[in-house]
Amino acid sequence: MARKPSGFAWQGFTEEQAELLDFLDHLGNNAWSRNSQSESLMPKVMGELRGAGLDVDRVKEAMRSIGYSKDALHQLDRWESKRTTGKFGP
Repeated sequence: MARKPSGFAWQGFTEEQAELLDFLDHLGNNAWSRNSQSESLMPKVMGELRGAGLDVDRVKEAMRSIGYSKDALHQLDRWESKRTTGKFGP
């Protein structure tokens, strides 16, 4: 279940970035909890976001704007740690 409201547009993002943010929102239906599906998808998605010019702080800002909680956003930091160090962060 995506949190992004119907008709919402990602202002200030490229089309590629907006598509990646939409997919991340779609994956956020469980607040990006660690499970077998997220283990395979999240490091890749975080890398694609970075490759599209979005650092984790900007990604968290975007997800905060559509209602994700502080705890959910913390999971994005943990996935970024997994992507960059190979270890799921604290």
